[in-house]
Amino acid sequence: MKVNPETLNSEVARYNKLVEKGKDTYFYKKPKFMSIKVQNGPFYAIRANSTTLGTVGGGLVTENFEALTNNRDIIPRIYVVGSNASGLFDSLYLTIKGLSNTFAWNSGRIAGEKASEFVKNINN
Repeated sequence: MKVNPETLNSEVARYNKLVEKGKDTYFYKKPKFMSIKVQNGPFYAIRANSTTLGTVGGGLVTENFEALTNNRDIIPRIYVVGSNASGLFDSLYLTIKGLSNTFAWNSGRIAGEKASEFVKNINN
């Protein structure tokens, strides 16, 4: 990776100071995890890339993305979309890049249309 050793040592020193304070003001790690200093080398670095295409699961919804209780009763005026809504996968799990984005866009569009209809009906 060609990590500059001075930069790496500087970052380790900065992290150790946060451990001494017991408070991570950089990544906001919980204090209970700020108890062990990084003191002994050698240090190694790797390049990491995110490969998550999306998440699965979420709250129960109707086909119009209205939120449901555990008893499947509609919660009025609450809509749940994207990865926060259940329903993307049923009996088939597709591994197509961007599928969760498409679900997010369309569930948002559908919920927006239904919410708009709801507001129009209030004013009539």
